Amino acid sequence: MEVEIKNLSAILVEALRTKSLTIEKLSSMTGISERFLNLLLEENFKKLPAAPYVHGYIIKIADVLNMNGEKLWQEYLKDHNSINRSGKKDKLPQNRFVNKSFNKKTVIVVLIIVLILLYVIIRLPSILGKPPLTLANIANNAIVTNPEYQITGKINPSDKLTINNGIVFADPEGNFQKTIKLDPGFNTFEFKVKNILGRETALTKQVFYKL
Repeated sequence: MEVEIKNLSAILVEALRTKSLTIEKLSSMTGISERFLNLLLEENFKKLPAAPYVHGYIIKIADVLNMNGEKLWQEYLKDHNSINRSGKKDKLPQNRFVNKSFNKKTVIVVLIIVLILLYVIIRLPSILGKPPLTLANIANNAIVTNPEYQITGKINPSDKLTINNGIVFADPEGNFQKTIKLDPGFNTFEFKVKNILGRETALTKQVFYKL
């Protein structure tokens, strides 16, 4: 709609009348408060905020009224030099509920912290309690006839295992095995498992080697 801009208030009133819109309805459609719309219609420009804000209002209003917002704004600036002006870098107000510092790096840091906390919570019982030790194939006072005896079992992968003070290494899943040469008669095996906090589980087993 090509209109010679002489008076912003008159143009807006005419456009509202043409579309049978009220100030209340225009406020609902644009998201602009009725107070600011009334200030525009009353040409009470000194009570309006800085130019970037008013510019945004006029663009929204023009979109609803099917008018050329930028042309309306430029003509408005020519006729109303008393409007509050700001620097060129001024921007429209952002949503005050949006955290400006909330970015991808923040999300990644938060996720890492959450994962660490979950890991600690899951591992806490095993860290604070006695470390587990499972022996798969050794019974106390077992009698065997083979001089070589293989011991197998499982521990936490991060724990330290010794058998008769000799270190035994477990695989990444905590499984271990060790072949021991038996002496005739009773052979005693002392198992000790320590976790990172120094908590210990100790077991003693005996195997009788019969010639």
